[in-house]
Amino acid sequence: MLTLFALALPLQLVAKEQFTIIIDPGHGGGDHGTPHRKCKQDEKTIALNVALKLGRLIERNYSDVTVVYTRKTDKYPSLPERTQIAKRNKGDLFISIHVNACPTSSVHGFETYIFGTEGSDSGKRRVEERLVEERENLDISGKRVNFDTDIDIETKILCQAQREKHNKQSLEIANAVHRNLIAGLKQTSYAKNVVSRGVKAKNLFVLCYSPMPAILVELGYMSNVAEERFINTDEAQSAFANALYQGFKEYKRKWDKRQLSNQDNSKPEQQPKEDVKPNNQDKQKPSSQPADNTPKQQATGNVVWKIQFLSTSKLLKEGSPEFKGLSPVSYYKDGDLYKYTYGSSPTSQGLNAELKKVEKLFPGAFPVKFDANGNRIKNQ
Repeated sequence: MLTLFALALPLQLVAKEQFTIIIDPGHGGGDHGTPHRKCKQDEKTIALNVALKLGRLIERNYSDVTVVYTRKTDKYPSLPERTQIAKRNKGDLFISIHVNACPTSSVHGFETYIFGTEGSDSGKRRVEERLVEERENLDISGKRVNFDTDIDIETKILCQAQREKHNKQSLEIANAVHRNLIAGLKQTSYAKNVVSRGVKAKNLFVLCYSPMPAILVELGYMSNVAEERFINTDEAQSAFANALYQGFKEYKRKWDKRQLSNQDNSKPEQQPKEDVKPNNQDKQKPSSQPADNTPKQQATGNVVWKIQFLSTSKLLKEGSPEFKGLSPVSYYKDGDLYKYTYGSSPTSQGLNAELKKVEKLFPGAFPVKFDANGNRIKNQ
């Protein structure tokens, strides 16, 4: 009966206990963003209104999702502060909300961005697209944020290591959001004027250094009289929030399925007593390179705990600078990622002293559990 009941549970109850979304209303405080022309609301106000509506929709419908805002009021967090809020809260998704502008008043439409770098300008990528990159990388004084010095080295390494995986998932949520923006806006009074400007890659600071899948949405052009008038309405802002929410729902459904798949892959298969090793031992067992010099466990139940502190898409050698002096370390393979661990104890409590040491170097470090064959035990 227990097994049947568990199989009947909704996806969101049997996947990861909690999903965290970081909602980032652009600008704020003394940074008005795109100023209003004919209407009353500047970009900072519109972005905040949509962000709060989106957050309420998620909180109302998902008990397993934590909503974190980079701001909930008219204040200004710097671009590095926004990425640190995302990192500190261990977000699973980052959505930044903005409104656009362009010297050419005829330009209108919405667009969705993921992180990416581009070569020289060509084709239709003209003034309006360059302006997005310039404007969204400015601090409150109007100075361009420095991609090399305005971020801590730990976040830089973490983001670089995870970029390939995160960009793939960023594109997934970007496409889902964009589809729903098209569909949702087609149901409004502005339907005849709706223009999709596509999903694009751009070198934007908050997308580059938020260590999770991340998108930035430009909801329309305040420099276009008709679009500004529409964007200022509650109808538009509710439609934007609902479209973002529908895109989030699609992404969250796929995310839950991936979590369940990862759990299934990490669980050791039940083997007959005469079998010496499970077939998947080599796949999940921490390797000797980097060397793991910690003693094998002598614990009741043959369980050992270690501290996971770093994940990368490529194999790092013992003594690599990314480990910040931690040694010896071991790793295990999880999908396409190498996940690195430090220390060893038969109980999680036995790692408390070492965990404090590791957290000073890697604030996101946490204990993980392995079985006697070196297989990671997740959520058990």
